[in-house]
Amino acid sequence: MRTMKLLILVFLGPLAVSAFLVTTSNNRRKRVLPSTTRLQEKSLSVTLDPTLTDDRIKSLFAWVSRALDGEDEYNNIMAGFAAVFGTNLPRDSDLAKMAWRAENMLQGEEVLIGAPIHRFEREQASLGAMGAGQWTGQWKTRPHALLDVSNMTSIDDWIQSLPRGCKRTLKKANSQSFTVSSKPILSKKPAPHSSLAHFRCVVEHEVRLIADVEGDIEGFFSALAEAVSRYIGTTRMTGVIQEYRNADGKIIAFAHEVRKARTIRGQWFYADDEASKSYVWFHSVQELVKRAIESDGIDTVDLGPSGSDAFSELKAKYGFESIDDWPSFADYTSGPFYHEGQDEDLSDDEDRERMLKLLRMLGM
Repeated sequence: MRTMKLLILVFLGPLAVSAFLVTTSNNRRKRVLPSTTRLQEKSLSVTLDPTLTDDRIKSLFAWVSRALDGEDEYNNIMAGFAAVFGTNLPRDSDLAKMAWRAENMLQGEEVLIGAPIHRFEREQASLGAMGAGQWTGQWKTRPHALLDVSNMTSIDDWIQSLPRGCKRTLKKANSQSFTVSSKPILSKKPAPHSSLAHFRCVVEHEVRLIADVEGDIEGFFSALAEAVSRYIGTTRMTGVIQEYRNADGKIIAFAHEVRKARTIRGQWFYADDEASKSYVWFHSVQELVKRAIESDGIDTVDLGPSGSDAFSELKAKYGFESIDDWPSFADYTSGPFYHEGQDEDLSDDEDRERMLKLLRMLGM
C-alpha cells in the first residue's frame, strides 16, 4: 500500500495548521502557504493512507461541518486530511481530538447542515458556474453543450432523434429501481442537499473521476479537496435538486439544475459508486430535457462545459452541441432566475437593494 507523508507545523494554543510539506514516492516536496498564524509551533509528521472508506467520508464531513459552522480551528482542509487519513496520529493529539469531537457532533445521515442563505446571495453564488463571465462580457469561458428544444412538443421528439445506442441506454436507465424527488433550494433555508448523504455522493464522484488510477496518491487528495470545494459551492447556490434514491431508500445521486430567463442549466451532477453503474446520469439528462420541453418560456437546455473531449462527444450523441459563442444561443439575460416553491416576501428595502445589485452585476 502506497502512503503519503505530511509534515505539519501545528501551532500550540487554539489549533491551526500553518504550513505543510508533502513528500511523495518520487521525493518531490511541495510547500503550501499558511492559512492562519500563531507564535509558538511544533512539527508533526503524519502518514496518510489514500483509502476511501465510509467512516472516513463521515469523519471528513464532520470536519467540514465544523468549519462551515464558523469554528476557525477546523478551517484548514489539510489538517482535516491529516486527522481523517493519518495512520500514525496519537489518540491524544490535537488533530485526533478535533476529529473525534466533530464526529460526535454529527446528528444523522440526512440532517441538513447548510447555512440559511438569502435567495439573492444564492443567485450571485450561482453566476460563476453558470458562465456569467461570458454573457456579461467580462471574460470568455469554455464552450457549453446546448440543446434547442424550442420545436419539441414532448420528450418523445427528443428520444426519436437519438441514435439507436442512445435509445437503448435510456431504456436501461428507465428500467432501474431508483426513485427521484424534486427539492427546491429555498431562501433562508439550509440547502436540501447539505447532508452527509449528499456529501458522500460528491466525494465518491470526484475521487472516481480524478483519482481513477490506483496508487495515484496526489490525485486522490486533489480529488478530495475538489470534492469539498464543490460540495460547499453547490450548497450555496440557487436552483432545484433532483434527488435519486435506490430501492432501499439510500441517497445515491443528485442533479442540481438552475433556470434563468429562457434557459435551464444542468449545473451539477454527483453520484456515488452504486449510481455510477445504474445509468443515473442518463436518466437525469432525459428528465432535464423533459422539464425544459414542458416548461413555458424555455428554449434551451445547457449542460455546461465538459471536462474532456470524450464527455463532449458523449453529450453530442444526445443532441447537445458544444458551442463556443454559447451566450448567442442560450438566453440567460432576458429574465430573472426561476425559484420553485418560493413564497418569500420581497418587499423590504434590503431585498430591493439586493435585487438592484444583482441586476447591475448582470449588466441589466
